[in-house]
Amino acid sequence: MSRLAFIIQMLKQGQSRHIIRWLKSLRKNYLLDEASPWLTFDSIIFLRQRLRRGAQVFEYGSGGSTLFWLKSGAACVSVEHDPNWYALVRRLLPAAPAVDYRLVPPEPSNDVAGALDPANPDHYVSADPAFRGLVFREYVSQIDVFPDGYFDVVLIDGRARPSCIKHSVRKVRAGGLLILDNADLGYYLVQTAPLLEKFEPKVFFGAGPATPAMWKTNTYIRSSS
Repeated sequence: MSRLAFIIQMLKQGQSRHIIRWLKSLRKNYLLDEASPWLTFDSIIFLRQRLRRGAQVFEYGSGGSTLFWLKSGAACVSVEHDPNWYALVRRLLPAAPAVDYRLVPPEPSNDVAGALDPANPDHYVSADPAFRGLVFREYVSQIDVFPDGYFDVVLIDGRARPSCIKHSVRKVRAGGLLILDNADLGYYLVQTAPLLEKFEPKVFFGAGPATPAMWKTNTYIRSSS
């Protein structure tokens, strides 16, 4: 979609307040240079309003979001599967204890025929054909060593997202946030929606940085009960 066509779409969808920001975001390396998460603009605004200094954050998928947490004064555990991207982001991170950056590539499986279901949180697979024959069990399980209710924010923006949801729900504190990006990909929630019953959903559909398309970032607030 051309820039002009997308700007017209933004106007129609009530996203005019983000047009200037979106245009700026098209420059090369914007997300890393500006320390910006790759989420919808409205969800980023909501997150900024709720994120406190000293917050404990866990994220599946790294990049501008990792730099955003550190810039906001949060401590971050970040899990990345791609060695090349990991090396690039690693160079941008300060040598500080506030970030625990982990490279956890997928491991081989016997599912060469693609029989495992990406929607099933117990299968640990990605829908991307590039990862056929691989599972992300170790990647997803990185959060398991932390106590229940430990994190103020868990961002799920990486691989095997239904599995990430299953492992993350207990790790979010009361009043904390679980963020699921690209939630318009319905298979993420087909089998995991019941796991989020103790969370209040905030759905942010609209434009985001670096992309001439609209998508959905769901932010779930954990109830105190």
